[in-house]
Amino acid sequence: MANNRINRYIGAIALGTVMMAVPGCTDTWDDHYDSSESVAGTTRTLWDMIKDNPNYSKFANIVQHAKYYKDNTHPVSTYTYADILDGGQVNTVWVPDNTVLTDAEYAKWMEMLAESRTEGEGVNNAGFNVQQQFIGNHIALWRHNISEPGVDTVKMINGKNLVFDKTNRTFADIPLGEYNIPTANGVMHILKGIAPFRYNFYEYLKFKEPQTIFGKYVVSKDTTYFDSGSSIEGLPDENGNPTYVDSVYFTSNRLFGRSRYLPREGAEKCQMEEKCFGHDAYLNNEDSIYVMVMPTDAAWSAAYQRLSEAYNYATTYDDKSKGDLNTTATIRGLDPDSLKKMSLEMDLIAPLVFNIHKQPKRGEEMWTLEMFKTFKGDGGKPNSPDEYLLNTFGDTLRNVGQWDKTSLFDGEPVEMSNGLAYEVNSWNFPKEYYTPDVEVEIENVGIFYNTESTKYKVGVGSRRYSFSNEVYSDVTDIYGKVSNGNFYHLDAPGPTAAPKVEIKLRGNNPNAYVPNAQVMSGKYDIQLVVVPRWYIDIVTASEIEDRFFKKDTIVSEFDETDTTFVPTTEIDTNYVKNLASINKFKFRTQISYNNDAAKDKTSSWVTSTSDGLKVDTITIAEDFEFPYSYKNMRFTYPTLILEGYTGKNDAKNGFVYDLVLDKVILRRKN
Repeated sequence: MANNRINRYIGAIALGTVMMAVPGCTDTWDDHYDSSESVAGTTRTLWDMIKDNPNYSKFANIVQHAKYYKDNTHPVSTYTYADILDGGQVNTVWVPDNTVLTDAEYAKWMEMLAESRTEGEGVNNAGFNVQQQFIGNHIALWRHNISEPGVDTVKMINGKNLVFDKTNRTFADIPLGEYNIPTANGVMHILKGIAPFRYNFYEYLKFKEPQTIFGKYVVSKDTTYFDSGSSIEGLPDENGNPTYVDSVYFTSNRLFGRSRYLPREGAEKCQMEEKCFGHDAYLNNEDSIYVMVMPTDAAWSAAYQRLSEAYNYATTYDDKSKGDLNTTATIRGLDPDSLKKMSLEMDLIAPLVFNIHKQPKRGEEMWTLEMFKTFKGDGGKPNSPDEYLLNTFGDTLRNVGQWDKTSLFDGEPVEMSNGLAYEVNSWNFPKEYYTPDVEVEIENVGIFYNTESTKYKVGVGSRRYSFSNEVYSDVTDIYGKVSNGNFYHLDAPGPTAAPKVEIKLRGNNPNAYVPNAQVMSGKYDIQLVVVPRWYIDIVTASEIEDRFFKKDTIVSEFDETDTTFVPTTEIDTNYVKNLASINKFKFRTQISYNNDAAKDKTSSWVTSTSDGLKVDTITIAEDFEFPYSYKNMRFTYPTLILEGYTGKNDAKNGFVYDLVLDKVILRRKN
């Protein structure tokens, strides 16, 4: 039977699955796909039972005129759902009778079938929507009888999971009339209502009208491809090429199930890696539960406009893809407008999805959708919101300043079949999320970009030191903590020579609000955090030695000339001050940045000093303006050129040639 070919795939038509099978159709079919499960003594099919009962005439008429769709624009012109219910595949149908399928509802479905067009002008999804929203919501593969009490979750042919409560005789919370009506190819139940249909997130963005800017962006990432391995091959054509009697196609969306995307071929030419929703985000998966911030056109446009000035790109960039190898390559001929659009759009979509089951526990409780609807991601206790939310992209969203993360969900909630969407008219992500400070941990030796080994160099003793702020709290409580428990020592390359390095200005601090932040167009205050050189002495000794503590004098009871010095628990600040006075730093810096020229522009030298006493944050540039953004660029970044600037006269005054550094901070100003 020809319609068995369609029945073979009907369970996979739903866009609620990760991939969608789209078969071709011919009149040949293997007999082993026919059903052998017909009930003894029953010869009438599901279609016979429906069409011959006048109480089901509305449902029958819709079924008879509804074509089977392989996808939203490709119906199988010769097959209707009447053919399917008259075929050999076993199905269960929950039939709404004429009393519950109102005239208005019936007219709506029939009008959609009549206006459906898949070719020429006026192409629409009307017929496919009837299949997905109505017919497919009442049919499931195989027999689902009521034989004993219990609750089953039934996968419908449109991919939805609907609850079949056999104890209370309900389906999708709709009471049953008659039930367990046997047929030759399945079983039929009569519903006292219409099974409610809910879009999943993907369907809502794709089929809900009018389609939003955000929805168009998501759907634009669909890819449909032919799968020869799943298709049935026929006779070769006249040129010996294979033909297929059953062609199978799969549609997937590259935003789902990954954080980033690069094409398999030509990735090396892509200046940006495309951001996606994340590894835990399959918005078409009916078996997951998500919360999503879904921007209206007003919210999307406002966010785009608000952030636009930070996303200005150049036509030319220095190519830093070779890392610390000497290179003079340049990336040329870029389209700034295209880079801006791609970068900004993918930044807007990346943080929008939250997997309910991946959120931090509320005490001993795991989050549920009902809890999220009630508390919108806070702890549900006065003045004690949960510390953070995790989106599927992998970001940790904490309250920042006056921003409350629950404001993300200040929109109209829409129930989806796989979660809850908040349709927001305003974009309430903090600006710090999109235009963050850039924090560069210098103890990561991988940050050094050496363009010329003879020019940019450090001494052989240069190394990273681990440093515990807690173990050495007697010192750090007074003289300052180091970031992430590490600092870097740039040793002098010679007895009277100072180190000179070039530092990649690209975020790498795992504890920053945005760990991997990149420099964007706009103004920054640029700061260098230096560490007292005498911190190295503490690390080397693995303790704060006695010499750093004040001494008490104990006089012998019998001999006043016999005195003993005993360390106390108080730091000797005078000793530390004297030690720092011969371990001071003097250095100079300049910024190398894009000026849309053949090579990066380098700013003027700025000279700075540190008294060597404490962890010192030194501003080396105020309101420094980067004319062009590096956000999401793969092969380029600005750099900080840092050079010890101690001369012979400076050395006589307590300045050392080496440097001890913690991090570089670029604080966003606008």
